Amino acid sequence: MSKKTELGRIEKVTISKSEGKSKKLVEVPFLFYKQSIKLDHPAEYNSQIDQFYNSLTEWIKQLNDKVGDINKIYIESITETEEAAILQFKKLTDKNERLLHMIESFLELGAKLQKTEDKDLLLEYFEWVNTANSPEALDITLEYLLETKKERTHFIVKRIEETLLDRQIGILFITPDLQPEINYPNEIEVIKFRPPVLDDILKFLK
Repeated sequence: MSKKTELGRIEKVTISKSEGKSKKLVEVPFLFYKQSIKLDHPAEYNSQIDQFYNSLTEWIKQLNDKVGDINKIYIESITETEEAAILQFKKLTDKNERLLHMIESFLELGAKLQKTEDKDLLLEYFEWVNTANSPEALDITLEYLLETKKERTHFIVKRIEETLLDRQIGILFITPDLQPEINYPNEIEVIKFRPPVLDDILKFLK
């Protein structure tokens, strides 16, 4: 498993400490604003999401100066390729203009949005999620859910291995729920974005 460099806390770790491997992948939590999901304090939560994307925007600028521009974009739940992937992403981020503008800026600089997940596997996963949330859910349901979740992460890693070339930099947006299941290959240096505000955001989501 590759060593992961935690760079979100910019005041403690600098981007120049990257290992120098030929393939680099930036891992960013895939977070949404909450207009439709009930929260006790939605305004406070959205303010924290603003802080997250403010930090990410500045951090990406530092990353570009130190390491280079993003070449490949991987986003959880994207199952299409090329133009269809862009349309799918725009629907996925309908209420997140901050992230949409960031991805568009990557594309304008020549980055390519990649198919990241298998459509059938993704649909199967959400079917198990719905079943697990029903009153009739059994232990075996959870077992199948976790297994499908593992298959999703394996597919994501495989896609990155297949499409991220030597001397390229990729960026992966992945939800905090799925992130712990990811095991990256040793030949890829993983740079993780973890700003301090993320801890507060995760408390809200829990």
